This record gives sequence, C-alpha cells and structure tokens, in this order.
Amino acid sequence: MSQPEAKEGLSPRPLMRMLGDFGNSQILNASLEYDFFTHIHNGLHTSEEIARTAATDPRATRIVLDGLIALALLEKRQGKYFLTPTSEAFLVRGKPGYMGDFRHVALALWDGMGQLKQTLKTGKPLSRMDTVTELEVWEKLVLGIIPVAQPVAKALCDVLGIGTQRKGMRVLDIAGGSSIFGMTIVARDPSAQVTQLDWPNVNEVAKKLNRERGLEGKIRFLDGEFRTAKIEENFYDLAIASNFCRFESQEGNQELFQAAFKALRSGGFLAINDFLPDEERTGPTFPLRFSVYTLTHTPGGECWTLSQYTDWLKKTGFATVESHADFPSTMPGTHLILAGKK
Repeated sequence: MSQPEAKEGLSPRPLMRMLGDFGNSQILNASLEYDFFTHIHNGLHTSEEIARTAATDPRATRIVLDGLIALALLEKRQGKYFLTPTSEAFLVRGKPGYMGDFRHVALALWDGMGQLKQTLKTGKPLSRMDTVTELEVWEKLVLGIIPVAQPVAKALCDVLGIGTQRKGMRVLDIAGGSSIFGMTIVARDPSAQVTQLDWPNVNEVAKKLNRERGLEGKIRFLDGEFRTAKIEENFYDLAIASNFCRFESQEGNQELFQAAFKALRSGGFLAINDFLPDEERTGPTFPLRFSVYTLTHTPGGECWTLSQYTDWLKKTGFATVESHADFPSTMPGTHLILAGKK
C-alpha cells in the first residue's frame, strides 16, 4: 500500500528539528565545557589554535566549531572563527551576562526526560531533583538560573520600594539558591537583614558568590529546608520563594505558604517567582514544556496557574494577592506574585 501524500504546503522540517534538538544542546554543552567561545574572545580564531588551547582533538574541534555556525553562534570568514553578538554577550566566561552555567539546568533534566515513556505509564519520576541526595546537581543549577532570576529580583525591589520607601527589612529567602535575591536586596539597601534557608552545600555556593561580589557577611545562612528548620515566627517583613514552587506538589506548596505565613509579621509579604501557564494551559510554551520536566523529576510538581496560587494563598490566610509579569531578559511566563499578610 502506498503512503499517503503530505498535504500541500506542509513541511516535515519543524518535526525533524524537534526530534533533533537534543543534538544541538550537546553541541553547545561540549563547546562551553571546553570554553571555545572564551578562547575565540581572547583572540584565538583558527580551529588549530582553539584545539591546542582547549586540549581537544583538532579534527573534532573543527567539526564542532562548524556545527556552532549552524546554530548561529559562530561566524567564519577566510577560515577563521568569530563570535556572533549573542555568543559575545552571553557565552564568554567572566562576562556579566554569561549564561553558560544554564546548561547544567538542561543537563540535569536529561536523564528524567529520557524515561518519559515509563513516567507516562506509572505517573512517577525515575529521576529526582527535589531531594537532599541531589545536592551536587543543585550546586550547579542555582548558578545556571541567575540570569533569569536577577531581573525578577530587581523588579521585586522596585515594586516594594526596597532601599527607598522601605529600609531595614527582615527578609527570609526560602531555598534561596545562589542568593541572587538576597544579594540584589542588600545591594539596594545595605541595612536589610537577609536570611537564606537552603541545603548546606547550596549555601556554600552562595557564600562563595557573596565573597566574589564583595558582599561577604551581608547575608545570614541557615542550613536546612522549610519543613524541618527552626524559623522565627512573626519576625520577617518579606519571605521569598523563587524558582521553587514548581518542584512542589499542591500539598507541598500549601505547607510552604503556611510556614511563610507564620514567619511573617503583620503587614509582611510573601514573594513567589515562578513560571506560570495561562488558566487554560495553552501558553506560554515555556511553562508548558517545563511542566513535563517537573513530571519526570518530581512526584507532584508542575508549573501552577495564578488561580491555583491565589486559592492556596487565600486559604492560608493571606489578605491580598497581586501578580506582576512581562519582565525583560527572562523566560516567557515568568511571574512575580506578592501575597500580603494583614
């Protein structure tokens, strides 16, 4: 029997690109691992020079560099390689906009996504990212998400008037990771008192970053997690849960909000930063895809909608809930939710 003809005007190319995208991510990952973009920025423009400095095979290096041209991350003129504006801005190690560590986010999701067929049968992840046994993974992940979290941290300071209308706030950053929210707050208001709660190894990563940014000793670090740590009650003006709620189940998020509510003083706020789909879950595309990642790595996590957050926060006792979105230089669907305690 002959195969049905493709409908006129349709092309299989988009589907082929989807099925082959894993290869693109590995080309970029390997190039970042050996600092190809940084070497080119530093003046090495031939594949031989780059291979010699990176200690990689010359032929393999040439082929991968040409692959980066296909990804629009390099240009080649007269046999020499040059950075594109995108790679110059975001892929040169040591530059303020460097996003190379974000690859660890994608790589950490790799194993679980490879088991998606089994997860569809069982509803359970075969690879976990939400347990203390994954500390080493999170040490890399928290650095990788700095570029997409920092714009929201700045927006939080703007919305609350931190450093202008509000000074000396007591802040609890729950699962604060790299401490990018805490560092942004103390940079705006040196009198702010920030406490970060996270696993010990992650806190060590944050402390190192604080030292590098000249903020050593400005943030207090508390080892643990919100379910077991001893958290002062009726003490904080602001609690933060950034890039965290999507890894928790509905019940887990309600536990988290209850813990934050107890920690906050009257008039305090809980700030939530996460990726939200619309109410029909038809877009934006990034949160829809990320929910599949959480499906394969957590027992109950996904990207939750604004109505779900609002319902949980109101049931917890928060009097007001407001949402802010459309931040530049971050991921589609990123929202900042502010819940106020009377």
